[in-house]
Amino acid sequence: MNNIFEITPFAFEYLYKEAFWLFLLIPIVLFWYLYNESNVFKNINFSSLQNFKKKSFNFIAFFRHMNLFVFIIGLSFVILALARPHSPQDIAEYKKKNLEGIDIVLAIDVSGSMLAEDFEPNRLEAAKSISIDFIENRPADRIGLVVFQADAYTQAPLTNDHELLKAVFSEVKTGMVTDGTAIGLGLITAVNRLLETETKSKVIILLTDGVNNAGDTDPLTAATIAKDNGICIYTIGVGKDGTAPYPVQTLFGTVLQDIPVEIDEELLTDIADYTGGKYYRAKKNTDLESIFQEIDQLEKSKVKVLDYKVNPPEKYYGMLLLGILLIAFYKTVNHTFLKSIP
Repeated sequence: MNNIFEITPFAFEYLYKEAFWLFLLIPIVLFWYLYNESNVFKNINFSSLQNFKKKSFNFIAFFRHMNLFVFIIGLSFVILALARPHSPQDIAEYKKKNLEGIDIVLAIDVSGSMLAEDFEPNRLEAAKSISIDFIENRPADRIGLVVFQADAYTQAPLTNDHELLKAVFSEVKTGMVTDGTAIGLGLITAVNRLLETETKSKVIILLTDGVNNAGDTDPLTAATIAKDNGICIYTIGVGKDGTAPYPVQTLFGTVLQDIPVEIDEELLTDIADYTGGKYYRAKKNTDLESIFQEIDQLEKSKVKVLDYKVNPPEKYYGMLLLGILLIAFYKTVNHTFLKSIP
């Protein structure tokens, strides 16, 4: 059980760090104290041998200085209490409980054509790099990864462990299964991952550079199932217009040959529109970056705070109580044992 009267200042995080500006009062208090100390006694000049005697320790002055030290400590604890201390664990748990994230599945085409070099260094590596940046910007979400060629499979299930997800993502490459582009199969695999969850907001981001030419699942059928289960699909077609340079192995090594860019934009638009998403076309790296940034902003607007009234347990009680007691002690001593008579 957490102790609400803990008073160890460095063990907490503070919600209102602006209150720390009040520590500037301490040098003002010191200046005021030193100024008044210099004017406590009036001097009367008379003949005496007092200065030739050994000086005795002035207990009154010592206790007056110590009493000021008590006041400064008390004031410091009051300021820390005003800054609203909370334990890091409580704040982390509060954020976890009060933010409803989104479940997102990235469905990425890894067919051979994704090696085309109209993106830097190629379409697949650009998609991987930009997707990893997207993952880093979604700390509250569970994210999964589905890859597809002529077949589709789950590369990473929905997870909050984004470091593991990024490591898995970095290992994605072409040639894992038979080459082809099974958009419908990739889409239904992503849908199945989301059907297993109870999160209200579910999203698929489908990225491909081709047409549906493999698999036995119709993409629009998969889109219908997604819509019926409240899943929004964003579709992205990657590839410039016309032709794109593609690396081909020959007897003389790897050479670049222009291949036609064929993206079924009509299909991708229908899938997105039907499920409440949006279709995007990326012709270069910066286009793809902008698309993921736009999706990031669109979906962040759906993250909601479940209960604004719930706050992490307060930890200022001990500091405030100690501060008040020390200041009260200072005032009591100052007006009793250290009281001076004009």
